[in-house]
Amino acid sequence: MSSLSQYIQLLETLEMSNLEHLRDVLSEDVVFTDPFNHVKGIDAYLALLTEMFERLDSVDFTVHHSQQQETVAYLYWTFSGSSSVTGRLNFQGSSRLIFDETGKITQHQDFWDSADLYEKVPVLGALFRWLRRRVAFREH
Repeated sequence: MSSLSQYIQLLETLEMSNLEHLRDVLSEDVVFTDPFNHVKGIDAYLALLTEMFERLDSVDFTVHHSQQQETVAYLYWTFSGSSSVTGRLNFQGSSRLIFDETGKITQHQDFWDSADLYEKVPVLGALFRWLRRRVAFREH
């Protein structure tokens, strides 16, 4: 199984109890970034994921498409989960993965629209929904 296939399988079955399995596919100095986070090192990345599982219920990643060319891969995915603050979350995004010469992931960068999350937060949500309506294209 390729490193990419192994990583996708881990993401799609990820839960608190198997986070340590990510050590098999991530480099020790992996860098993870998304709209809210920038962490360096496998321990920091696992701590970030641990916190996500502590804050959210019913976490699920579904990878719809992946493509790899040499040491770079891209994923298109859906994330879902729920919390008492936001209710049910469900959004799509993509990831850019960089692999080293041993096949371990050295960079994982997520791209997703953080406004989707802001719209779920009380008070902020109303502001973001209003703003989205104001700037959206309206055909005349």
